[in-house]
Amino acid sequence: MTDVVSTRLDEKEIEELNKICEKERMDRSSLIRKFLLNQIEEYRLKDAGEKYRKGLVSLAEAAILAKVSIYVMMDYVDREKIQPPSLTDVEMEEELKWAKKLFEEMNQ
Repeated sequence: MTDVVSTRLDEKEIEELNKICEKERMDRSSLIRKFLLNQIEEYRLKDAGEKYRKGLVSLAEAAILAKVSIYVMMDYVDREKIQPPSLTDVEMEEELKWAKKLFEEMNQ
């Protein structure tokens, strides 16, 4: 289902959009839709990246939340220099056990 969304823009903003439309050979509506969808994706990446930085989700979970591949999420985290909180020794041991179990399951 689609719905119409309208917005008000200044004359300068419309002129800028028209210039970009000519350069990209797109109609204004398609260009605005493209910009909006790109911004929505960027917002989801930022939101998921923040949850990853706080340690609330893993990198894979952040990718799922952002609705992107793990590789896109990895690029975003690298580009924004996002680091998750350091793991405690107990958490690190748990992660190693989980990774070992996963590795063993993959090699069976």
